[in-house]
Amino acid sequence: MSPLFLPDELIAEVLSLLKPKSLLRFKCVSKSWNSLISDPFFINMHLIQSSRNPNIILLPEDFPTTSSIALLNPLLDDNPSINHFPKDSKYKLMKRYCHVIGSCNGLTCLVNSLHVVNSPCKNEFYLWNPSTRWVSKKPVSFHHSYQSFNFSFGYDNLTNKYKVLAFRPNDVRILALGDNIWRNIQSSPTPPHEYCSIFGHANYGVYLNNSINWFALRDNKRPNDYCRADLSVQQFLIISLDLRTETYTQFQFPQGFDQVPVVAPIVCRLMGCLCFSHYSRWYNFDIWQMKEFGVEKSWTKLLKFNYHDLIIQCGSSQLIQLFPLHVFENGDTLILSGNHNQLICYNSRDNRVVRQATITNSICERMFNVKHYVESLHESNILQ
Repeated sequence: MSPLFLPDELIAEVLSLLKPKSLLRFKCVSKSWNSLISDPFFINMHLIQSSRNPNIILLPEDFPTTSSIALLNPLLDDNPSINHFPKDSKYKLMKRYCHVIGSCNGLTCLVNSLHVVNSPCKNEFYLWNPSTRWVSKKPVSFHHSYQSFNFSFGYDNLTNKYKVLAFRPNDVRILALGDNIWRNIQSSPTPPHEYCSIFGHANYGVYLNNSINWFALRDNKRPNDYCRADLSVQQFLIISLDLRTETYTQFQFPQGFDQVPVVAPIVCRLMGCLCFSHYSRWYNFDIWQMKEFGVEKSWTKLLKFNYHDLIIQCGSSQLIQLFPLHVFENGDTLILSGNHNQLICYNSRDNRVVRQATITNSICERMFNVKHYVESLHESNILQ
């Protein structure tokens, strides 16, 4: 009997379905497999497959590199995957606390800050792949005066470069990783609104379609406050920065958005689309979706449910601060993060909490931060 022959294309397709941890081990099977798994075409193929099954990454809002992080799939596994930073001293990782400002293509951007009295502030940026435990060896630095900056991270697929954005009112700078030059670009006419760490989520912006997107308030005299009495729905908008052209666009909120919410809306990415969520009248929680990116007429209400029922089912007598993380393809079931270390899987059609998880390991002793994360084999030599 002749040995079974599998075409290379079929082998690549099957391997692309596997987790990065397995693929790294399979590099040792043969030279041909090592070559295949290291090939940029295969790495991109694997990323496309992984994008269909996104993960949720959980970290303390600020964490030391000696701590752990958790990766969960949207089914809320009872045993999340716990990842540690590499302990190899050759990485010379930061010794201070850091946080994640963004993630794309399986790479997250970490920043840590050093503040010394009467000295300029110093920020250091690293790229990190939690799936492979790869961390860039050499940080990019950003020095600035005492007024703090916010940061965002994204990918420009036209130039094939990752970009870090540093912004504050009337002062915006951008760095294409590998160029090592911070450039000033035009400031947005309406600066992004500062969320004041609602749920531990600063307004870092949402990366989508080669752009970074923020919630903003037009003509807001107190940009750090969200004061219901001072606002009207006409002030609500989304600022979008195109990373290719480095120009801004403003998206208006939909016409059905007719009441100023008690707390600021949260801009997010769900089902591959730009979305925002907010509390509305009569205990309702609404999620709007821009079905066609950049087209304001494509705003549709993706979900609406009574969060009072959800609170009761979760055994809480207080308002749960909800942040939508993932919507399943059926459009009815979603994953939300609640107060502190709570994750909720909720079916809006049946008005039923399907599953509920409280993350109790050491990573979540304090309020945690949640990010979408797609596992990948991507690494970058731009910071080596």
